[in-house]
Amino acid sequence: MRKKMMITLLVLAASVFVSNGAFAAWTQAKGHSYNQLTLSYYETKQKTSTILRDGDDQDTSLNSGIHRINSAKYISTKVSYYGEYGITDKLTAIVSGGWDWVRSNDNLKYAGESGPSGIGDIILGLRQKISDNIGGGALMSVQVDVKVPEAYEYRSPTTHQSLGDGQYDTSVILQIGKGFAKGYAILKTGYKYRFENDQLGAATFKPSDQFLFSVNGGYSATPKFSIRGILNYNQAIGNAEVSEEMEQAFVPYGNKDQYDDVLVIKDSLNLEQNNLSAGLDLVYSITSKIQTVASYTTDLVGIGDLRTRDGALGKTYSLTLVYKH
Repeated sequence: MRKKMMITLLVLAASVFVSNGAFAAWTQAKGHSYNQLTLSYYETKQKTSTILRDGDDQDTSLNSGIHRINSAKYISTKVSYYGEYGITDKLTAIVSGGWDWVRSNDNLKYAGESGPSGIGDIILGLRQKISDNIGGGALMSVQVDVKVPEAYEYRSPTTHQSLGDGQYDTSVILQIGKGFAKGYAILKTGYKYRFENDQLGAATFKPSDQFLFSVNGGYSATPKFSIRGILNYNQAIGNAEVSEEMEQAFVPYGNKDQYDDVLVIKDSLNLEQNNLSAGLDLVYSITSKIQTVASYTTDLVGIGDLRTRDGALGKTYSLTLVYKH
């Protein structure tokens, strides 16, 4: 834990000035910033699963095909901040975080309360411009993020919903972007390493690392109005782990004497989920420095190998106020 905190403090020291947009591959000019304050509402009551159950809700197969099933209703209402600051013309500091109100039917069923509220995961990062022109006018940058789970208490997932996964993550993302007369396009690819969650003593787990991919772009329909779209896909590499103590913690909530580790990984904790989602933004520029953004994002079942697997299917609605300095 001390090593993890040292990594976080180093990134925080570089990000202390934080005051381009969430879709940008570009770095901020030195001394300039991008700030957005967002109110969002997320809801899910379905997920995809590879666990097959019979009519009595007993597990019959742990590796069936992907299918859609109902799940406990989960709602997250959040006020969040995302900011970037140009340390130099080629190096930008990034921070994001917010206050979350969570409501979960599972939490109400097992813990007797609707859910927690408070500060969730905090993201700290740096984006370094590599080249202004790698060919055809496209630029390239690399971004490093660290997810910090220190602002909330992580409680046992057998009975309680927490404000985050409870473990550190770090991502390295390569971004290629190109501007056009009235818009832009960006391709991102990267890798997320996920640390072990040891906040519950011997009952530990490690979520699967993930390959990250997204493509997004924007188009200015008028001087005041623009539209943006994004497609995200995160694929688990399959290296999730759970300790025997964590397996045993789920025995009272399962239907087997020995709760299978595959069941805990895939279903109880969703540690090896693939996620496919798409989003649409409508942007109105009040002034050259102030914008309002209405957004809609939905998780997709997908087709072929590009599918959400063992993960939630939800929708997010959000309103954002942007200030550029």
